[in-house]
Amino acid sequence: MSTYRTSRVRRWLLRIAAYLAGVAVLAVIGLVIEAGLTSRDGKPQAIPPTSLPTAQWQAMTPAPRATPSSALAGPVQVTQGSEEVNGVSLGFPHSTVGAVSAAVALASEVGSTLDPDRAAAVMRMVADPSFANGPEVAARGVASDRTALGLQAGGPVPQGYDLELSPQEYQVRDVSADRVTVLLLADITGTTPGQGTTTKVGVFPVALHWAQGDWKVLPTPATDYSGLTAEPGSAQAASLGWQELES
Repeated sequence: MSTYRTSRVRRWLLRIAAYLAGVAVLAVIGLVIEAGLTSRDGKPQAIPPTSLPTAQWQAMTPAPRATPSSALAGPVQVTQGSEEVNGVSLGFPHSTVGAVSAAVALASEVGSTLDPDRAAAVMRMVADPSFANGPEVAARGVASDRTALGLQAGGPVPQGYDLELSPQEYQVRDVSADRVTVLLLADITGTTPGQGTTTKVGVFPVALHWAQGDWKVLPTPATDYSGLTAEPGSAQAASLGWQELES
């Protein structure tokens, strides 16, 4: 199983109302979406929503499970962007591997902060031109994460709170020269004072469009991929089409 790790995560897919270490997770229409998460013991559980940009759907109807694309298969060596701006990796290759690498970097980056302003700043660099409200959506997602963790929607993050997304495996969908949807199977680790750390597994789709010389983030597809949730590196994950990410 890949040890590729960056920091932290986003919120998505279907409304969520559950607990992380005893903290209630409240569903926020259009911003808090269920991710179909599974704990390390294999029992379905929930965790605070993550904050990658997501279209503001009031509800979603699960779609039939799609089959992995044959455009890319096998382990992928995650590449770095050609430049870094304010801590954000940019300038990925115009290839499917480049798109997977961009998805890993951007998902982790946008999901790695509990600062709504930081999320908005990152999205201003990586959102597709057609996704004009991407920064606003990302900021609201982080505010939702904070609320789910028992924090105020804004302001400094008290010591002891953290939420981390670590992509482990990938699949691709709808691949063309300039568009691809990358599915990431990721460990999600939430930490709160006095409650310790809880790790879950979730599936996170990242839709990308080649624009302005780089892969840019589009609104998340309205497709339910929660049926693909599995322990990274397991036989079940392999049977569902997951492939390893190599750092």
